[in-house]
Amino acid sequence: MPSEPGNRPDAAAGKSKPGKADGLEAYHTVAETVGMVPNVRFRDNLIQGLVIGIGTLVATLVGLIVGGGTGAAIGLVCGLVISLLISGAVLMVIGWVRAARKLKK
Repeated sequence: MPSEPGNRPDAAAGKSKPGKADGLEAYHTVAETVGMVPNVRFRDNLIQGLVIGIGTLVATLVGLIVGGGTGAAIGLVCGLVISLLISGAVLMVIGWVRAARKLKK
């Protein structure tokens, strides 16, 4: 009698349907492990934006001091690329810490 609502395995075990939080957590898991989907965590995006912004600003200022206008342009491009890689490394470490905390629970 699987068609009866009271005989569902999830109802018998006291499990409910996954809610919005469970779906969002599943999305984050896919985003962190598989990739190719945007990360929608505000904190992660804030960290990445700050690292890229500060890194680009510093590299542009160094380029300006060393080489004038052309140096500033070169520093800007180099700063964007390097700070993008650094922000990815920072987010990778944050992801490792987040995964380690999940394993403890």
